[in-house]
Amino acid sequence: MVVVERFEPSEALLAWLYVQQGVDAVRVAMGERVEAVAGCSLLEHEALYRIDMNGRLPMSELSDLLAVSPSGVTRLVERLVRRGWVERSQLPENRRVVYAALTDEGKAVLESTTAPAYRAAVAEEFAGTLTERDLADLRRIGRKLLEAHGKWDAQRFAP
Repeated sequence: MVVVERFEPSEALLAWLYVQQGVDAVRVAMGERVEAVAGCSLLEHEALYRIDMNGRLPMSELSDLLAVSPSGVTRLVERLVRRGWVERSQLPENRRVVYAALTDEGKAVLESTTAPAYRAAVAEEFAGTLTERDLADLRRIGRKLLEAHGKWDAQRFAP
């Protein structure tokens, strides 16, 4: 008979799993809420928001800001172009770089629909179950982790 020893997770492993799975659960709930209210995915809203913050963005930078592969961001922007919310452009002196910019319709949808839906989802699905102390702790811990891994960037993590 083979005896299998039970693995006892460490406090660090449990903390990681709870945070990871908690964020995943909140993200799914937020995505469902944004989809129901705004008619677009959470990622589509995030793309509109990031493009709006910067005026226009090279596709490679948008890929980095959203943590999506270059091919994934190309498909995402294509969906937004088909909806009339984003337009692509290239500079004549460098046709290899493709930029994404919001159209007037995209800006209007962001301001009137997707951004309010996103803020409501954050308030209810994330912050609604947390105390002010919890939120302060999460901001401090999140920034500490980002800085430790060289990922803190005020532009990327702007509200």
